[in-house]
Amino acid sequence: MATQSWLYSMVKHPLRWMTRFIAIADDVDEQRSPLGTQPLVYVMRSTSKADFSILQRAAAAKKLPDPQHPLTVNGKSFPRVMFLEQAKSDSNEQAIEEFQQLLSAHQADPELDIQVCPVGVFWGRKPGQEANAGAAMTGDLDDPGPLLKFWLVLFSGRQVLCRFSRPVSLGTMAQQSGSDFKIAHKLARVARVHFVRMRHAVAGPKLSDRNELMQSLIDSPALKKAVADEQKSNKTSAAAARKKALSYVNEIAANYSETLVRVLDRFMTWMWSRIYNGIEVRGGDNIRKLAQQGHEVIYVPCHRSHMDYLLLSYVIYKEGLVPPHIAAGVNLNFFPVGSIFRRGGAFFIRRSFRGNKLYSAVFREYLCWLFQKGYPVEYFAEGGRSRTGRLLPPKTGMLAMTVQGMLRGQQRPISLVPVYLGYEHIMEVSTYLKELKGKSKEKESMWKVLGSVRNLKNFGQGYVTFGQPINLKSFLDQQVDNWQSSITRGAEEPERPNWLTPTVNRLAETVMRGINDSAAANSVNLSALALLSSEHHALTREELLLQLQVYLGLLQEVPYTERVNVPQVSAEELWRQASRTDKFTIEDDAMGQVVSLESANAIAMTYYRNNILHLMIVPGIVATIMVAKKQQTAEQIVDRIQQVYPMIQAELFLSHETEDIALWVSAILEELQRQQLITYRDGNYHMVSRESPQWLQLQLLGRSASETLQRYSIVLELLQQAQPIQRAELERHSITLAERLSSIHGINAPEFYDKKVMTTFIGSLKSQQLLQVNDDGQQIAAPEIGPLSDMIDELIDPPVLQTIRQSVQQLLIEMKS
Repeated sequence: MATQSWLYSMVKHPLRWMTRFIAIADDVDEQRSPLGTQPLVYVMRSTSKADFSILQRAAAAKKLPDPQHPLTVNGKSFPRVMFLEQAKSDSNEQAIEEFQQLLSAHQADPELDIQVCPVGVFWGRKPGQEANAGAAMTGDLDDPGPLLKFWLVLFSGRQVLCRFSRPVSLGTMAQQSGSDFKIAHKLARVARVHFVRMRHAVAGPKLSDRNELMQSLIDSPALKKAVADEQKSNKTSAAAARKKALSYVNEIAANYSETLVRVLDRFMTWMWSRIYNGIEVRGGDNIRKLAQQGHEVIYVPCHRSHMDYLLLSYVIYKEGLVPPHIAAGVNLNFFPVGSIFRRGGAFFIRRSFRGNKLYSAVFREYLCWLFQKGYPVEYFAEGGRSRTGRLLPPKTGMLAMTVQGMLRGQQRPISLVPVYLGYEHIMEVSTYLKELKGKSKEKESMWKVLGSVRNLKNFGQGYVTFGQPINLKSFLDQQVDNWQSSITRGAEEPERPNWLTPTVNRLAETVMRGINDSAAANSVNLSALALLSSEHHALTREELLLQLQVYLGLLQEVPYTERVNVPQVSAEELWRQASRTDKFTIEDDAMGQVVSLESANAIAMTYYRNNILHLMIVPGIVATIMVAKKQQTAEQIVDRIQQVYPMIQAELFLSHETEDIALWVSAILEELQRQQLITYRDGNYHMVSRESPQWLQLQLLGRSASETLQRYSIVLELLQQAQPIQRAELERHSITLAERLSSIHGINAPEFYDKKVMTTFIGSLKSQQLLQVNDDGQQIAAPEIGPLSDMIDELIDPPVLQTIRQSVQQLLIEMKS
């Protein structure tokens, strides 16, 4: 294309006025130089002047070479842009010739390394319809003619996406494969495939007509069998059973509309700018890479708020990818929100499938259909929103269906992506606290939605971090020998293999750990952690800043994982951000400022603290040991933590293994010593003097683990004194004792006596074989329980420990009477 032609000069300025674009450039690998620092050429699919205009402006925005300026190498000029398809021809002979010339230049100059960057320009993101792929407005991502392109510019010119892919090193390719015609031809062919995959990643597969989808699902072999079973078990007619199955499909299936998504994008952009100061996104580049490689991407986020659905889809769309189909609770399928969600990609799922084999079969078949078609999917492994701010024990149903989808002969690789969603404010927190106190969950309604919208205000910062993807095939290869033998190539539902349940449980745990590995520490949850660890939930401003500096030092110098989002600001700036949220009470006196939490607000702030408790629990136990024992060797500290770590790991989904504790604790001790919170002499670590300013900081750090250890002490003390005991009674009495301790010592943390937390701890004792079951099904403490209990008791404040023991004795008397 003669880009300097008079025609391009004429259309360039009108196109600039008529169009608006978003430019996204994939990050390069660590081994390569940043994009644009090496000689660079672009590869485009077609010679469209409108596409070229967008490229020129996007390159300028990214500070990349102007595509109109040729590339000069060793005195020879090359076109800056190569086109795979020339005007009026599908031939790519010219592109092959240009590729060969560039490869030959590398043979002449071995030091040369030209980077080839594929660039896709997408006018809107309509995927098109399967039965209508050639219609006028559904070919926007293909190569339309001049007339269709005019209409696309006219109607989609304000929704243009320009994607710069990872560059390919021609220098490396020339060294490895040479520069003959075959290599150039292969490079052009690979580029063609790359653009096809890019189209799929940006817009998704072509859409199926919903009615045709329903009929095709009902006619699948698996659902034919399920309908026949329904007819037989309920003694009904074939037509009635089929009608019932169709009603289930209609209840479940999404009705995705790109037009609605485009409208919602504009609305969400306005709404997020109104209620959030910003949204920090990390890891999007890796997800684009997965989609580009043809993976079936399944997003598995934590579930904090109804905002999760909207925020994650919005972020994914802004990252240049098609929004996922989302498994949403059927409670959200109410007029008119249900219809909007359905067109935004939501498909609805009942809370329980138990006792309804037909519904289960229909849902499983629909999910497999989504996988086979290549739609990205999103579901929440926790099943519902967390009321305490911690990750909930995962529900494994959707994960099991995902694995079963692999066993149906799924050809495309499947990758599960854990996603951490964090907020400085969640609008449902007050409702969660009421529900934890026993209030019934409110039914979703249009009036409730309108009430929530009316109360929208500044929610601070939002955080979205895409965690380490889990390749499902690789995971199964590691966990199950010869799992491929369970694959059924036909459409029939495969038998449920014996290895499925334990493997899915391990997969669920891996996903939850991946979410916590990507957590975001922010101004609110760090400030909440400090104040909730203090007596009466109050600190002077200076004490708070010093404690924030302790947290920042630990998070930055001893990072929990490389994916944790740690604020890169000073403690002063962190507190300035937190104070803007109006969650803290600030009072001035003659000596300065005092920052505190009012009683009711303190309970709410436990939610935000719990978002990051897993990041600070081990440093907190280290500090607790130092405060309680005054001096310890590193080996003694490691031994104590290793005893309690399996239970903490199960409760908080920690990813570090027990064998890693020694190295982790060593790094924590080194950092505490650097901050002068402890000292080291004569082979021992020593607590600083109580008169030292650092003593309060060490004590506050230790208190971040105190409630966890107190809860463990309650269960272990009760287990030893009341055995043998039924597990249900152990859980119930533990909760009663925790509520008593909470009232006496002012522990305003709902998760302290939460049934799910208690159940998880008792389950972890059993998995560690610290609990045994007698012939009557009662729980009996293993001999190791005694030393573990004694070790934990040594770390608890004496008044609290005395209350625990007295309360257990009183409960035993009541049980006997």
